[in-house]
Amino acid sequence: MHPEALGESASEKMLAHIFRVMRENEKFLHNRAEGIYDAVMRLVNDAIDHVGFASKRMKDSKQHAERSMVFFVHHILMPFSYALYVDLIAGNAPACFMELRLMLEAMAECYLADFTYRELSFFHDRLESLEKEKLRAWRIVSQAGKRLGHEDRYLSLWGKLSEDWLHPKGIADKVINYLVETSDMPAWSLIVPMNYVQEDLVGLDELSARVSQFRDLLKTTMENYWQEIP
Repeated sequence: MHPEALGESASEKMLAHIFRVMRENEKFLHNRAEGIYDAVMRLVNDAIDHVGFASKRMKDSKQHAERSMVFFVHHILMPFSYALYVDLIAGNAPACFMELRLMLEAMAECYLADFTYRELSFFHDRLESLEKEKLRAWRIVSQAGKRLGHEDRYLSLWGKLSEDWLHPKGIADKVINYLVETSDMPAWSLIVPMNYVQEDLVGLDELSARVSQFRDLLKTTMENYWQEIP
C-alpha cells in the first residue's frame, strides 16, 4: 500500500516493523546459521574484489565498454550480491535462490559473449549477437561451462536453482514438504519480512551450499577469463 494511503504514522510503523524483523533475523543467522551468513558476506566481498580487479585491468572507458564480463561484475554481480544479503535478513529465501540463478546465467552469458564475439567493440553488441542465436538459458550455461571444463558443475547448480525455486511447482513442493515435516508453513510463503524459526535451518543450509557452489564457479570463471582474454 502507498505510504500516502497509510498515513505518515502508519508507514513509519511499517518501516519500524520491517527493520525490527530484519535485525532479529540477522541475530538469528549469527547465532544459529553462521554458515549462510558467512557465505553471503564472502560473496559480497568477492564482488567488491572483482570490481576492483576489473577496474585496474580496464584502463579507460573504451575498454570498459568492450567487455561483457566487466558489465557483469559492475552491474549484476555487485548489486545482486548485496540484494541477496538484504533478502536473506528479510527471510525472503525464494528471492535469494532466484538472484543466484540470475547471477549464474549472467556470468555464463557474458563469458560466452566475450569469447564468441571478440571482434565487436561494444559489450551490448556482443550480448545482442549471442541473443540472436536464440539459445535457451540451459544451453548457454552448458556451453560456458564446457568451454571452462566445468560443464557438469555449471549445469548441476543451474538445475538445482531452476527446478526447486524458479517455477511454481518447485515453490509448491517446498511449501508442501515443509508442511508435512513441521505441520507449519515456511515463513517466506506467508509474508516478507518474517522471523526465522528453527525449522528454517534446513532451507538455510541449502542456500549456504548453493552460494558456496556459485562462489567456486565465480572464482574459476573469472580466473580463466582474465588468463584467456587479458
